[in-house]
Amino acid sequence: MKRPAVWIGFSYLLGLLTASVVQFRIFLCTGIVLFAGMVILWDRTVWKYLLCSTLSCLIACCSYWHQEEIVNRKIADQECYVGQDVVFTGEITELSHYKNNYTGYILTGYFAENPESDGIRIHLFCEDQNTDYGDRMTISGIPERIRGSYVFDSEAYYQAKNIFLEFNFLTEILAIEKSENSEKSGIQPIFQNLVYQIYHWRTDMTERLQSRMGEETGGFLTGMLFGDKSGMDRTTKKALYRTGIGHLLAVSGLHLDFLAACLGFLLKKCRAGRKLTFMIIGIACGLFAICAGGTVSVKRACVMILLSQSAKIFYREPDTLNSLGIAVLLLGLENPFVIWSAGFWLSCAGAFGIGVVARYMTKPEKSEHPDRKEFKITSKVFKNSLKNIVSFCWVFLVILPVSVFCFDEISLISPFSNLLLVPVCMMMLCLGAVAICFGCEGFLADLCCSFADTLGGIILKISDFLSGLPWTHVSLHSEILKFLILAGMVFVILVQMITKDRKFTNFFVILGLVTTCVFVSVEDFMQTQELKIAVLGEGTNCVIVVRNQTEAILFDMSGHVSNAELAASYLEETGTEQIREIYCNKPSEKILRSYWESLAEPSDGYYIRKELTSGINSESNLPDYDVLDAQEMLFHGALLKIQENRLEIIYQNNLFLCTNEKTNFSDLDKNPDILTIYGKSDSIQPDCGILIIPDENEFYSMQEDAYTYIGRNDLEITIAGDGRCSVRELYDNS
Repeated sequence: MKRPAVWIGFSYLLGLLTASVVQFRIFLCTGIVLFAGMVILWDRTVWKYLLCSTLSCLIACCSYWHQEEIVNRKIADQECYVGQDVVFTGEITELSHYKNNYTGYILTGYFAENPESDGIRIHLFCEDQNTDYGDRMTISGIPERIRGSYVFDSEAYYQAKNIFLEFNFLTEILAIEKSENSEKSGIQPIFQNLVYQIYHWRTDMTERLQSRMGEETGGFLTGMLFGDKSGMDRTTKKALYRTGIGHLLAVSGLHLDFLAACLGFLLKKCRAGRKLTFMIIGIACGLFAICAGGTVSVKRACVMILLSQSAKIFYREPDTLNSLGIAVLLLGLENPFVIWSAGFWLSCAGAFGIGVVARYMTKPEKSEHPDRKEFKITSKVFKNSLKNIVSFCWVFLVILPVSVFCFDEISLISPFSNLLLVPVCMMMLCLGAVAICFGCEGFLADLCCSFADTLGGIILKISDFLSGLPWTHVSLHSEILKFLILAGMVFVILVQMITKDRKFTNFFVILGLVTTCVFVSVEDFMQTQELKIAVLGEGTNCVIVVRNQTEAILFDMSGHVSNAELAASYLEETGTEQIREIYCNKPSEKILRSYWESLAEPSDGYYIRKELTSGINSESNLPDYDVLDAQEMLFHGALLKIQENRLEIIYQNNLFLCTNEKTNFSDLDKNPDILTIYGKSDSIQPDCGILIIPDENEFYSMQEDAYTYIGRNDLEITIAGDGRCSVRELYDNS
């Protein structure tokens, strides 16, 4: 039986996916068994493969359902604490530092009301308390269920870590006890103390690197070294991802391959044996995985590196597909919810693209030989360059389906930017590693940091320039684009399976890309007459983005610091680059600074209502703003009326009104066709075509009558050129 790990590993992954979607468990298991039986009856030579695959798939289904039952039971047990004023004591097992002196903590402990509940994990976001891993914190506050939002699906992310509650509202820190792990005995405390010491060392090295380099270049280097992106602002990260080298910020196979190659070279010079080399590389990779935070991508890379190194001990050739199957199996056994991780899919797709697809598609033909000796060197350089470009292109195509489902946009120049910029980034990574070897202190460390700072500045400038070009990236908000990409990938796979001709497959890939570009261009042209209104926020929080195909205007109705991030995420998803104006209804220095840091500078500037400008310090280092005198403006054929806590938009004989819950509707000239109310409203509403009431107290409420009622946030209303209206939910975690 060839490659048993492939059949077992990928069947296990398929079982996890199926179990997460299909609710009829008995019918699912029966269907899997019947399907395997029919295939065996049709071709009895494959019974070994089908037996292993069927058992693996059924075990995966049972594992997922079992873990799901455990999670549901934990949620039910912790539901009694939601909304109650309680005291929680826990040990800091994870922490993440953010800008503006805020920190996110993961605490593992118990509620004072039930000391037997030890082992509960909660999330706390508050001002930095100058604590470290292993310290114990006692807090008092009101826990809430973690809910996802349009910006980030935190519910799924933390559920995979068995975290269901968070403290972030009027939380009081009662006591902090410093760690005493070194005085404890046993294997678990010793290992835990080792993990904390590694995390502490990483934090120390990060601070030293960033203090010796520029703010952005230092954050970029620490992101490549440790996967810590907290030192980089949103604009820089977006530029790197649009350029196609953002994967360097996620520690994975590239970093571990580099580490293993360096250690292997040094150990070979020292004439170390195969077993000793494997042990040293294994320990180094394990420590590096802990240092990188133990993410899914670094775990996958660590497993595959160890399997590759172990092949030398048994005099075997390493097989990428077999190693990937084992890595997928181990990650699925550790946590069945790993299938909901974008990092898992991106890492596995990248490994499959680099190690399997790109290698197969660039494998030279048997009849390929240089014809002329005098052009042998030139031909070799040209062929290697062409081979690298084709390899990066196929890796890009393999990752493309994952990007469609998990991200808002993709980089079109990724193959070329990786070919040119990754070697420079690796030089920067080497300089950072050398500086760390000297403890980031001394003349040599400063010299390495200086060179790394120069290289980082060049890379960031190139990325910033390329990300500003409209043809270097494309937004994935179009449903037609998603369908074309996925259908094209399926078609290319079928063509390769049927013809087994790589040139024929490459031709259809190019044809598919050209067809996709044509269809997307036609769709964009057809949407030029559409006006889109996005209502973002939660509860009484609201920011409105009015856009057409080319530019947008922002209206901050409630004045909350999260509004800038909400607007930035929406604009990034929809591919809107040009922001014409930003209107702040309740301005403050903090609000303006959040927009300044999260968004590009608007072409016409910031506008603040005249009676509210007294709250802004004129001497603060903020962008210039203008006083809003006019109450009406035109935007691509739409008439916008701006008032306190109210925005009216008239387009194609449709009246859109957004207001808060305290509005008196008796002064309306006509009933709105589309009405949005941010905050709970008990008043009598006027008759309208679409009524949208975001309600934080009844998040899942749905009302129905002769009109359309939607009781959720994060909606996009589209008014077409012919006057037709539609509503799209931007986020749904029901």
